Amino acid sequence: MVGCRYNAKNTLDKNYLYLAEKHGAQVFPETKVVDVKPLDGTSGADGYEVGTVKSTAWVRFKRRHFTCRGVIFAASALGTMDLLFRLKKKGSLTDLSECLGGRVRTNAESLIGVRVPHSREDLSQGVAIGSGVYIDEHTHIEATRYSAGSDLLGLLATVLTDGRPGEGRILLWLRTLAGELVRHPLRTIRCLHPFGFAKETIIFLCMQALEGHIEMHLGRPWFWPFQRVLMSRGQRIPTFIPAANQFARTLALLAGGTPMSTVTEILFDMPMTAHIMGGCAMGPAPTLGVVDRRNRVFGYRNMYICDGSVLAANLGVNPSLTICALTERAMSFIPAVAENRWDDAPVA
Repeated sequence: MVGCRYNAKNTLDKNYLYLAEKHGAQVFPETKVVDVKPLDGTSGADGYEVGTVKSTAWVRFKRRHFTCRGVIFAASALGTMDLLFRLKKKGSLTDLSECLGGRVRTNAESLIGVRVPHSREDLSQGVAIGSGVYIDEHTHIEATRYSAGSDLLGLLATVLTDGRPGEGRILLWLRTLAGELVRHPLRTIRCLHPFGFAKETIIFLCMQALEGHIEMHLGRPWFWPFQRVLMSRGQRIPTFIPAANQFARTLALLAGGTPMSTVTEILFDMPMTAHIMGGCAMGPAPTLGVVDRRNRVFGYRNMYICDGSVLAANLGVNPSLTICALTERAMSFIPAVAENRWDDAPVA
């Protein structure tokens, strides 16, 4: 998604950073944090040293060091998890909770869609997300659209396929695809190529407020063993939501289109999600979470996490307002400069 093209949405570049600078914040562009370590070597009561490099550099990384009394991590769920895993492994923040990387949520999502070849209306026109409906008490579906020319996602789309994950679902997909090619060859070919995808497709983001999570860790994938990256492990999240598939089929029948799902769900049993959350979940103690109820990191003083990684449950809706509310609440507990003694510690 490229955001709202009518300037009606809060965005990092249009207001958040602008307002922060108006309140005295200094922004360092093209700067990546690679190290955060307590000045006292233990709790961080005396502050922290933050090491950075130039994020766009290939050779001259221009390493810099900053000192500060408090640190807030807000790099989104994946960015914060990745950085904290690396800091724990290198010995900079060894006291981080062992719950780091646990209970990572995908909002129990599934991306489905309906493509209407030669649609009389340009489906790329309009607000990015303009409507939503609850089809049952747990399942929320939003209709989304991409701007004209944003057709790359079409390479991940294929004919809608039910079935349990594994070889059986792949065989069912092949049979379904072959059947569609026999019955409607031109329409099926039109649906499978990406050109014109945004103008002809409504994408449905199906979200559920049901239990389900994965575990993340730093590992070396077989296809790139040269560097550790974030990887999932343990039990997989379901990639097939029957109610969502039936919704797509019904709309396709009404619109004269073809229901579609993603290739990754069928071939690799991997769901696509727009809302990755968790990994640094809020909990009552370090054995159950990474931060306390006020977003304070267990094991350290004056250290906070304020992004989607602290969410401990699937919301079933877009989590942006929840993240904003939790962050504003966490900041409301930090005293003003004149009163701040910089001894804020988490409470188990």
